[in-house]
Amino acid sequence: TALYNDHAGGRYVRYEGWKLVSADRDTTWHLYHITKDQTELHDLSAEYPQRVHMMDSMWRRWAVRVHVFPRPHKK
Repeated sequence: TALYNDHAGGRYVRYEGWKLVSADRDTTWHLYHITKDQTELHDLSAEYPQRVHMMDSMWRRWAVRVHVFPRPHKK
């Protein structure tokens, strides 16, 4: 089971012991193996690009389904 979030511009997906996260105003995803690195100190996105792509796709499908993506334009 995956856990998704989108709050105050930040976003993440947690899946199978991994967390893909992006901070507010940062479009770059950061990947952590949270079962081994609970404090999220070691970004593994460069080492696991396929996992980043897979989890990014998961987050985007969820975000479209729950209507948080694409983000509405600010007036």
